[in-house]
Amino acid sequence: MVDTNMRLISMLGLLTIIVIISLLFDYLRILKRPVRLGLGVAVLGIVVGFILTLNAVLPANHFYGPVFSESRTSQKLVALTFDDGPYPPYTGQVLDVLKERNIPATFFVIGQNAAKYPELLRRIVAEGHQLGNHTYNHVDLLKLDRQGIIAEIEKTNQVIAAAVGYPPHVMRPPHGFRDAVVMDAMAEKKLKVIEWSVASRDWVNPGAEVIAERTLGKVQNGSVILLHDGDGIAAALPREQTVAATRIIIDKLLAQGYTFVTVDEIRKMSEE
Repeated sequence: MVDTNMRLISMLGLLTIIVIISLLFDYLRILKRPVRLGLGVAVLGIVVGFILTLNAVLPANHFYGPVFSESRTSQKLVALTFDDGPYPPYTGQVLDVLKERNIPATFFVIGQNAAKYPELLRRIVAEGHQLGNHTYNHVDLLKLDRQGIIAEIEKTNQVIAAAVGYPPHVMRPPHGFRDAVVMDAMAEKKLKVIEWSVASRDWVNPGAEVIAERTLGKVQNGSVILLHDGDGIAAALPREQTVAATRIIIDKLLAQGYTFVTVDEIRKMSEE
C-alpha cells in the first residue's frame, strides 16, 4: 500500500523525465562506465511506471489502499453488480428479471443519470437492492484533483439521498481506476471501494450468449460480477444483451446451487 498524496499522473510524469534524461546520458556515453548506468535507470523507470499504472487499474489490487473485489468463502455465494445506470428502459428490464427470480443485486449509479430518473432509484431500493456511488459524471478520477474527486462523490450522494432518503456507503470508481489520493478521499468520505472479480465486457455488446459464457466461466465462490445496465452519461448504446445475459447467468448459477447476495452481504461474509 502506498502512503502518499502524490498523484499517479505526477509520478508517471516524473518517471518519464527521468527515463528521457537517462536515455540521453546513455546516448551521449555519460554514466556508461563500468556499466551503462543511464540505460539501467531508464529501464528501471519504465518498469516502475508500468507497475504503478498496473496497480491503479487491476481490480483486486490493494497497492493504493484497501478495495473489495471478492469474498474468500467456502459458501456458494455470488454478487451481481450493475454499473452506469439508471438507464431506461434497460434498468427497468434488469429489475424485472431480478424480481421474477427474487434475486438481489447492487447498482452503482451515475449521479447525473440518477438525477434524471429518481423513480428508478426508488424502485431499486423498494425491491430490495443496494445502491452504490459511481460518481456524478463518470469521469476518470485519476484526472481530477482531490477537490474534484470529492465533488463528484458528494454530488452523487446528495442526488441519491434526495431520491431514497439516505446516501450509499459503497462506491465504484469509473473503470475501477484509483490511486492513493482517490483512495484517501474515499476513506475521508467513509465510502468502501468496491471492484469486481468477474468482468464479461458486456459494454461492447458481444452478444448475450458471449456475455453469459464469459461470466459463467469465471465465477467461483464469493465472486463479484460486473455488468452494465447503463452506458455512461452518453446513453447511446443499447443494453438488451446485458438484460438477456443476466437472465441466463442467474438461471445457470441457480442450477449450480449458487445464492445471490448484495455487496454488503458478501462483504459481511468475507469479514466473518
